Amino acid sequence: MEKPLLEFKRFGRKTHLMIQKIAKERGIEFMAGPQGQVLHFVNHREDCDKMTFIKDIEQELGITKSVASNLMKRMMKNGLIYLEVSETDKRAKIIRLMPESKERMNKIRDFFDEIDRCLLAGVSEEDLVIFFQVMGKFYQNIEKLEEGKTNV
Repeated sequence: MEKPLLEFKRFGRKTHLMIQKIAKERGIEFMAGPQGQVLHFVNHREDCDKMTFIKDIEQELGITKSVASNLMKRMMKNGLIYLEVSETDKRAKIIRLMPESKERMNKIRDFFDEIDRCLLAGVSEEDLVIFFQVMGKFYQNIEKLEEGKTNV
């Protein structure tokens, strides 16, 4: 039996290349960089009726205030977002998606839903339950490694 780490690497690489290829063929920007991460994060929070502030982006991406500020300026210049002044705190800025960005995020969500359906073709519900159980164990073991509780 192959070693799991090698299989993760193979699967991750193959999946990444396939997604890039199909996304390019369909004219969908892959959105792997920080601007894409911000769009995904803000879109998800808007779907949950949550406001997103620049400080939320700082925390989510693990970046400084100045980096986040420059990123917001670039995204506004690119027509992806706009900033709205908070009614409760005039210093706080709420990040909002431009309608085109929202539409783009819906297309990307549909694309990834389709990829998920393709990946799940022929996989039984029982197999999927086992898969998630095994992945849960892998995550626990990785966390133990991160915490230094297991020797490598």
